[in-house]
Amino acid sequence: MERMDVGARVRYFRHLRGLSQEQLALQAGINPAFLGHLERGLKSPTITTLDKLVRTLGITFEELFAENTGATDQTREAAMQRLQLLVRDLSAEQLNKLSDMIQAVLAFPKP
Repeated sequence: MERMDVGARVRYFRHLRGLSQEQLALQAGINPAFLGHLERGLKSPTITTLDKLVRTLGITFEELFAENTGATDQTREAAMQRLQLLVRDLSAEQLNKLSDMIQAVLAFPKP
């Protein structure tokens, strides 16, 4: 049986949420250094720590341990929320330019 890299999965979801290690650790109520060790595979989490992390990340244990890292509804929603945070303070002119750039990128043929 292949061993799952829980730390890599936590890092994956943390990146989707646009959080730093320190932000996630503080929001989850765990030590930031421990989170760094966990993500690098140097430490193993307790069930309590995993519970804190999945709650803070807004995911389920199923998602954390799923083999497929494809976009689920929740991960897609998190990515959309991250985009909204990135563009929320842009002016109308900046939003229009961004929209034009996105449309230009989407016009390229998919590989």
